[in-house]
Amino acid sequence: MKPTMRATEVSVRQFVNDSGSVTRGLREGKRYILTINGEPLAEVKPIRRRRFVPTAEAQAIFATAPAIDWADVRAEWDDVIDDSLRDPFEGTGL
Repeated sequence: MKPTMRATEVSVRQFVNDSGSVTRGLREGKRYILTINGEPLAEVKPIRRRRFVPTAEAQAIFATAPAIDWADVRAEWDDVIDDSLRDPFEGTGL
C-alpha cells in the first residue's frame, strides 16, 4: 500500500502563475493546500478513480434488478432472427 503523501502548501498566487505544475502534480497523486497570506484556504487533491467494483457492491446493485425470463428472451430472438440456411450464391450465376 502506498504511504499517504503530505500535502504541499501553495499560495493562490503561485497556483495561478504555475497551474501547469500543480496539475502535473495532481496527475501524479500529489495533494496541495492553497493558502492566502499563509493561511490555509482549500485542499486540492486528485480524484480517486476506482478500477473495479467490489463484489459485495456489485451484488447489492444486481440484487434489486428484475429477474430475466430466458424463455421470453429466446422467444423474442426467434421472432427477430432468421436462422434458416440458404445458398448465398443462389441466383447469381456462380
